[in-house]
Amino acid sequence: FTHAVTTGALVGSDTLSGALARNAGENVGSYAITQGTLAANANYTLTFGGGSFAITPKPITLTANSGQTKIYGATDPVTLTYTVPVGALVGSDAVTGTIVRATGENVASYAIAQGTLSAGANYTLSFVPANFTITPKPITITANSGQAKTYGTNDPDTFTYTVPAGALVGTDALSGA
Repeated sequence: FTHAVTTGALVGSDTLSGALARNAGENVGSYAITQGTLAANANYTLTFGGGSFAITPKPITLTANSGQTKIYGATDPVTLTYTVPVGALVGSDAVTGTIVRATGENVASYAIAQGTLSAGANYTLSFVPANFTITPKPITITANSGQAKTYGTNDPDTFTYTVPAGALVGTDALSGA
């Protein structure tokens, strides 16, 4: 810590010895700077005017992992994932909370947001979003065999097909012919 003589002056080659100190603590906050071992020789009466030392939040950037997907009709993954840069956290500090995605269940991309992520008061978080993608569900429709007509007659009004059990989601239905 640095200091300056603000009133009076040292004589000749006289100097101050020792060092300033600060109140203990490593978390974000303001800590008093104390006289510590700073002293003058017996020719001086030293009056110390304290100062303060600030510990500010460490900025870190968390990034939503790209490429997170599900197939239409499936449940979301249990946890959406993100990356914490190596060395971004101090000691045993950890990120808590979860990221979230925009609501929706149809085929589309949905923004992933910071949600409740926090690393505590010692950090300022920045979040780089990504997209969660719902992809189309593949299904196979099979034309029913044995459909026929007699030569010279019109085709039937409707050809039939089979939809495998569980192929469609909820109340979804096929349309067209």
